[in-house]
Amino acid sequence: MASRICLIEDEPTIRELVSMKLVQQGYSVDSFDEAERVMQNSEQLWELYIVDLMLAGEASGLELCRWLKEKQPTLPVLILSALSEPLDRIEGLKVGADDYLTKPFEMEELLLRVEGMLKRRSWYASLPSNLSVFEWDDCAVDFVKFEGRRGKEPFSLSQKECMLMKLLIEKENQVVSRDEILNQVWGYDVFPSSRTVDNFILKLRKYFDNPGKPKYFHSIRGAGYKFTKKGIL
Repeated sequence: MASRICLIEDEPTIRELVSMKLVQQGYSVDSFDEAERVMQNSEQLWELYIVDLMLAGEASGLELCRWLKEKQPTLPVLILSALSEPLDRIEGLKVGADDYLTKPFEMEELLLRVEGMLKRRSWYASLPSNLSVFEWDDCAVDFVKFEGRRGKEPFSLSQKECMLMKLLIEKENQVVSRDEILNQVWGYDVFPSSRTVDNFILKLRKYFDNPGKPKYFHSIRGAGYKFTKKGIL
């Protein structure tokens, strides 16, 4: 079955061209020119959203993105925008966008990003039901609720933190390179370097480990990171 994509773009020429190219790639596309029209279809969920930031209606693309992520955090959202300043990109990512492509853009790049986002969504959704909660020692990760636990108190995790945990758990006791992590979890170079991965590993250590003397999340010099469920002292 063709993946269903929702395109929200108020420029008719861009909307028609992007829609046509996506259909040619085998996707099913519904296109809108205002965020409100998508919000009115609140009972309907598409598999991926392409959102222009500067829309003609009362609600902006940022507001739509925030609304979508509150409704369903795992919905992939790609922002299309003529706003190309770093602060604009950061603002889009803060409200939950998974990717940000500035105008003008190459259609082939857009299609490749769409394909990658749908693959990552499918990969994350492939978690077996009996592993929706992963537990080790006094720690746990709930991949459905986006929650972590160390001891008795649960706390919230971001989608990217859960995706990183899923990858490390799948590769338990194996070294996972920064490049592999970026490709599987992010799939594009939003940030200037792989320091992004280092910062996320540090977050996981603060949540579940000892940052000063890690037991579960290990740095392998010049290679990447390794997760060990039993822990290494």
